[in-house]
Order: sequence, then structure tokens, then C-alpha cells
Amino acid sequence: MFLLAAQEFYPFGTCIGKENNVIPIAAYIEDENDRPQSKPLIELLENSIKKGIINGDYLIGALAYDVYMTENEEKFDAIMICIYTNDSFEKKHFKYYIHEKHVEFV
Repeated sequence: MFLLAAQEFYPFGTCIGKENNVIPIAAYIEDENDRPQSKPLIELLENSIKKGIINGDYLIGALAYDVYMTENEEKFDAIMICIYTNDSFEKKHFKYYIHEKHVEFV
């Protein structure tokens, strides 16, 4: 929905709590133009997820953000998904193309 409407989205995350409940998380930074840079938001979300896992509040956490990548000399948009657990970290990207009425993930 965000990609189709705005062709971008702010970083966001979600965690699974110790009682197996889904906990959506977001970060906010006050900005004069109401459009803060993504990097500080990603850092805030990542730190919150890691702290929650260390403290035992979360069993697992995931962070999603929009990226621009190059692969085999081709530039493309992608969604980066970072998955955090107590003993591991995994990163995956999903390339996408925005069409007039839908977003195609490849």
C-alpha cells in the first residue's frame, strides 16, 4: 500500500513478545520538514529490537526498510528485511517494481 501510494515507506518493525503476541514497533524523530532521514530511524528500531530481545521482552524481531541496490550492474529498488533472534541475525532483500495499479515483487 505504501509503495503504491508514495513509492516509498518509512522503516518499521514487528516483534513476537514472550507471550507469543505480535508487537508492531515504529520510530519517530522530530524533524522540521516532517520527513526524517531513514538511517536514524533504522538505528532506533534496531536498537529497540536488540534491547527487547536481550531483556527477554521479545523472542524475535524483524525490521523492514526501503533500499536501492545494485546487483550485476543493475540498479533496483528492494525491501530489506532484517530478522533478529537471541543468537542470530539474518538479512534478506526482495526486489520490487512499481506498476500503475500494483507492486510486483521478484
